[in-house]
Amino acid sequence: MRPLPLGAVPASVVLRGDPDRLVTGVQIDSRLVRPGDLFVAIRGGADHVAEAVQRGAAGVVLEEDALDRAADAPDLLMTFSSVRCLQCLGDVNAQATDAVRVGITGSAGKTSTKDALAHLVAGQRRVVAAAEGHNNEIGYPLSLTRIEEGTEVAVLELAMRGPGQIAELCAMAAPDIAVITNVGEAHIELLGSREAIAQAKAEILHGAREGGPCVIPFAEPLLDPHLPAGADIITFGEEAGADVQLVDRRPGPAGQELTYLVDGALLPLATNLPGRHHARNLAAVLAVCRSLGLDLAQVAERARDIPVPRWRGEVVDVAGVLVVNDAYNANPSSMEAALRLLAEAPVEGRRIAVLGLMAELGDEAERYHREIGALAARVGVDIVIAVGDQARAYLEGAGTGCVGHAVPDLDAAVELLAGLVRPGDRVLVKGSRAAALEELPQLLAEHLRPGGGA
Repeated sequence: MRPLPLGAVPASVVLRGDPDRLVTGVQIDSRLVRPGDLFVAIRGGADHVAEAVQRGAAGVVLEEDALDRAADAPDLLMTFSSVRCLQCLGDVNAQATDAVRVGITGSAGKTSTKDALAHLVAGQRRVVAAAEGHNNEIGYPLSLTRIEEGTEVAVLELAMRGPGQIAELCAMAAPDIAVITNVGEAHIELLGSREAIAQAKAEILHGAREGGPCVIPFAEPLLDPHLPAGADIITFGEEAGADVQLVDRRPGPAGQELTYLVDGALLPLATNLPGRHHARNLAAVLAVCRSLGLDLAQVAERARDIPVPRWRGEVVDVAGVLVVNDAYNANPSSMEAALRLLAEAPVEGRRIAVLGLMAELGDEAERYHREIGALAARVGVDIVIAVGDQARAYLEGAGTGCVGHAVPDLDAAVELLAGLVRPGDRVLVKGSRAAALEELPQLLAEHLRPGGGA
């Protein structure tokens, strides 16, 4: 963050302390406060003012009705809304720098795309990227405060749960480059249809800086009615005619080898990220790198070792069983991608899928679950373990195409799996956050440990 005097913190007033004291960072979690940080107390954060002061906060921002919890904070600011203060801070900081802001949204893959882009750009530019989960009305402006004077590119993530929310994020500090990874079924319970989801995602195209590139999937008809007139549209995909086209994909034991067609020239690269979905996401990443004017050959070299976010395809060896922890979240699009990846991965033993529910699918939830179960059987999954009542529809869809087991919860899934797996098997663990399956690999390892109770 660019240093800012306490007296210049927007949407607030200094009640006590030195208005010229400089703030060099912003935190909303008292445990993360470092000397020089401004602690903005949001919701229950007002109960942790003392800790923030002890850690060296340069100032504390509290709403008026929380001033009685100011403790002995020597530098105290009052605001009518802590969230609004944070949003204004992010906007002011971002506008004061020359960093190019890249905003990424989509029904699936936005976090992995964001992380891949940040990694690849970092070889040629000074980059700041949004931390995990910093993609809403609180996380997005917090990411904007992380932009420093020397930052050249800020890679940001924008999420939504309803119409108008992405537009509100863009109103803080408009992305210079807007990216939509895809239009799927995530949040369809709240929005009602894929058409409505496309409209909500397209808010980023209208919220981007005028004239800024808009990177979207090629031949996505749901986006067509929402493209801004005169926008600089850059497309990516596997179809001929895409500006960045994936023309060849060769899976391997350590990832995949990919070839793209960019501006009439072939660009080969090898990456540790497996699966067709990652190959498509990397096409979007290359489109952004092209817009940034980066050397694409150098970009391709860095693709060999892209960090994998936690619970988003992490591969763990548990007693000779490869467990793919993809339990951060799930919707029909991401579930299909994960199952297809399980199907194409080389294995010595069996392919096993432990699947929790997909949340927020509304009245069509059972149908979507059945369709995913049918897909699992069709692509060659050997065993499906459905966790929870709603997940039983996976087994209905799979029919006799694979061995199916229904269990009520995580503990039952671990116990069943511990008795089933053999060295050489590959296990996919996936479900929405509500399914809470992310601890399965660790629990399975404990169960299989000698004396662990299997």
